[in-house]
Amino acid sequence: MNQEFRPVAIRDRIEVLDVVRGFALLGIALMNVEFFNRPLGDLDAGMPAGVTGIDYWAGWFVHVFVRGKFWTMFSLLFGMGFAVMLTRAEQSGRGFFGPYLRRTLALAVFGALHFIFLWTGDILFSYAAGAMLLMLVFYSKPRILLWLGVLLLVLAAGFGAATSLGHALPWQPMLGFGIPLLLFGVIAYSLRRWPLSGLRAAGLALYLIPALAMTIGGAVMIGQPPEAERDRQQQSQAKTPELKKALAEAREQRAERRQEHAQDIADETRLMRTGTYAEATAWRAQSFVKHLGQNVSFAVIVLGVFLLGAWFIRSGVMADPASHLRLFRQLAWIGIPLGIGLSVVGAGIAPTHVRGQNDAAFQLASGLAFVGNLAACLGYLGVVVLLFHGRFRDWLAHLAPVGRMALSNYILQSLLGTLFFYGYGLGQWGLPRAQQVVYVLVVFALQVLLSRWWLSRFRYGPLEWAWRWITYGKRPALRVATD
Repeated sequence: MNQEFRPVAIRDRIEVLDVVRGFALLGIALMNVEFFNRPLGDLDAGMPAGVTGIDYWAGWFVHVFVRGKFWTMFSLLFGMGFAVMLTRAEQSGRGFFGPYLRRTLALAVFGALHFIFLWTGDILFSYAAGAMLLMLVFYSKPRILLWLGVLLLVLAAGFGAATSLGHALPWQPMLGFGIPLLLFGVIAYSLRRWPLSGLRAAGLALYLIPALAMTIGGAVMIGQPPEAERDRQQQSQAKTPELKKALAEAREQRAERRQEHAQDIADETRLMRTGTYAEATAWRAQSFVKHLGQNVSFAVIVLGVFLLGAWFIRSGVMADPASHLRLFRQLAWIGIPLGIGLSVVGAGIAPTHVRGQNDAAFQLASGLAFVGNLAACLGYLGVVVLLFHGRFRDWLAHLAPVGRMALSNYILQSLLGTLFFYGYGLGQWGLPRAQQVVYVLVVFALQVLLSRWWLSRFRYGPLEWAWRWITYGKRPALRVATD
């Protein structure tokens, strides 16, 4: 007889996953707090210029040891959660697609509301997009994806050839959809052909290929002259008026993009420092629409980490971590030196991006850090699991309630941040970097206490409870049963 597919019972939870979620939530808070005090448009600019003293070293610590490591860890955990839910559905003999689709759509709504009403640094919407891609590669027929991808690429080539002859045809969308479909078809095939090794290989490929491309691209450009010098050389070497005109238009477009970027940063700074809540919310709503495509594109990289997380569960590694401590030791001893080492090298090459001056150096530095982020994330995971299965188990267990309420605590961090730092709240925008770290530690300590208190009375965090209700179509009991 089929068993009912219900939310996972507390006694059935993998406790170390909740501990890792709690640890990841602390890292997320250390990273995010900077961008409650600095325009999010500066997210890809590295460390702010001109910072000295203890604020510099606090920023450097987060830049090297935290930045990029913990969204990766949360993505890994999300993939693990997907695999746990899939495995339980298979064991109960019940359908998985419907509940998971509702769960994903609910997450997208949470993310959009979080972005618009609290903070533009939301990652939940990208997770929801990545979850849809996860469904695509797990449930679609590889042959259909492959044929569609090939067809669109053939059409793109034909339309491109026609455009070169003077017939304007939309070849770019064909190319833009054809390449991902072909890629997803290959991944879907590998997951069916090699269920476990395919998960690991596809996950690593989706993450490392763009990271390595960024690194190699930066290294190739490192010896080239600065942008202004290249423009002068190209202009002087142009032999036809048409080419000179095209080069001039390209320079103007770059200048316009930089001006638009600078205006976005100025608008965000003004609104978050002195604007009303209504003005800030309207700006965030416009920004959500403007960056929708970017969030969906980022979901492809997120998908890679999801697949790695699913491998940890489907292979049995996280389902029974005590039996795989040797693997976690390897992750710790290799991942942390490699990941942090690459981040240190990247910070030494170019910790800050100065547009038009050190573009190549900063791209190389970012690529090295990007590669290192996954290695460090896996190393951190290894350390937490090892400590949890050693003498620090009781200490780390304090993180479990925070992890069980990860969604609620993540949104709570943003709610407190928007009320504390922005002008329509307490107006602490621009808090020095070292004080930001102290703020995070205080807030996180309070979250540890609050989560423990809440879960002594209730089964789930408030948002987790609503999420489960939407997912399974049945309201779960909230209060803890008492005698």
